[in-house]
Amino acid sequence: MREEARRIDERLEATLRIPDVEPTAIVVIAHALPTHGGTMRTPIMAAIARACAERGWYALRFNFRGVGASAGEWTGGRYETDDVQAAVDYARTVAPGLPLGLVGYSFGAFQALAFLARGGRVDAVALVGVGTKDVTFAPRALPTIPDGTFIVAAENDQFGTAEELRAAVPHARIATVSDVDHFFVGKRDEVGTLVADELARVLPVPSHLP
Repeated sequence: MREEARRIDERLEATLRIPDVEPTAIVVIAHALPTHGGTMRTPIMAAIARACAERGWYALRFNFRGVGASAGEWTGGRYETDDVQAAVDYARTVAPGLPLGLVGYSFGAFQALAFLARGGRVDAVALVGVGTKDVTFAPRALPTIPDGTFIVAAENDQFGTAEELRAAVPHARIATVSDVDHFFVGKRDEVGTLVADELARVLPVPSHLP
């Protein structure tokens, strides 16, 4: 597989991971809170993109506005949903007619939910690190999470453990990664596999791949 630098609307920095086979889908991946180190290039983002490409899908990562080489100013979530929309729209031009998946990690997961809440449409969704507490560790009101939404949760997440998330969102399908906190250190490849396995329930995988 290989990666290519891309620009979305001449505004957002992005990178496209291209599989070694003819792609059968494309996945957009949204990163965590940049004020706490989140960018499209963090190890967990790379692990998710790699797992997707190994399934025969394009994997499109992007930096939200004001992050890295993306233009604009960070707005703390007010307008970043527009960036998710732009990335999804761009993905459809990269892979016209192919199914499209959306993955969000932490802040990116909340932006993915906001995109869906305002009518955004994709074929498959997987979320990672949806916290029941904000960055000050205060309880937060969760947005609407559709029934059956798949979420990868860290057993010891400091922003809300897997059990706390399960209690808050009993209608979600939650996969727990044991012995890690919000950053999944040492288990990032496991997260990538869980995400790719979930997306593969909907997105087609080339017949010669597992």
